[in-house]
Parts: sequence; structure tokens; C-alpha cells
Amino acid sequence: MKRFKNILCVIDRRQPVDGVLQRAVSLAENNQATLSVVSIVPQMTAGIGMPEGGPISAELQQAEISAAREKLQSAIRSFQSRIAIDAEVLEGTAFLEIIRAVLRNGHDLVIKAPEDPAWLERLFGSDDMHLLRKCPCPVWLVKPSQS
Repeated sequence: MKRFKNILCVIDRRQPVDGVLQRAVSLAENNQATLSVVSIVPQMTAGIGMPEGGPISAELQQAEISAAREKLQSAIRSFQSRIAIDAEVLEGTAFLEIIRAVLRNGHDLVIKAPEDPAWLERLFGSDDMHLLRKCPCPVWLVKPSQS
């Protein structure tokens, strides 16, 4: 059986993270794997028709990144005594940034909570479907809460 050695766990800022992170830490411990945890912040603009990278959008972007970094650090704090965890906040389109991180760092598994597609009543959201189709390594979509 192939063992996973470099795991990427994707944390969504809008969902509970305990179940997903707990499973990722457990799997990393059982396989003696390295674990990286990322959170993705979308690119922001100041408003409709405003160019990207202006002073207002840069301030908004930095505020979002610092809030995401703060939430990410608080989420992994309780698990850092068990395993070494790398944490990073990425900016851009979620599925593209996840695929870029996989290619850049050689991850062999992506663990992620599925999006909430309730407004379309589908099984998975758009980013999840993109990941399942295009990610160069296996993707494990885990329910955010354990039964």
C-alpha cells in the first residue's frame, strides 16, 4: 500500500476546521508524513470597475490575509504539540492556488472539506469539482464535522 508522505490540508475560513484538521493530523502521524495547512484568500478589488492593486484594495487584501493567518494559527495551535505543521495563507482562486501548491511542494494528498453547495443542491461545489478533475494528486473531501 502506498503511504502518503507530504499532505496538504486546505482550511476554509467560513467552515469549522476541527474535523478536517483532526483527520489530516491523524493521517500524517500514522504515515510519518509532513503536513502543510493552507487557507486561501480571494483577490480583492475596491469595487466594481476599480483596478486591482489600488491602495484601498491592497489594504483590504492585507487585512483579509492577516485575519486568515490569525485563524489558521489558532486552528493548528492545539495540534503542534503532536506534529510539525507548516501553515501558509495563499491569495487567488482557490482551486488554482491549491494545484499550484501541490506542484510547487510535491504534495501527494490534498485533504479538504467540501464546499457548501446548498444553493445549487449539488453534491460538490465548483472548486471541489475543479480539484477532483485537475489536481495532480488524490483529493480527499472530508465532512467538516465527525459523526
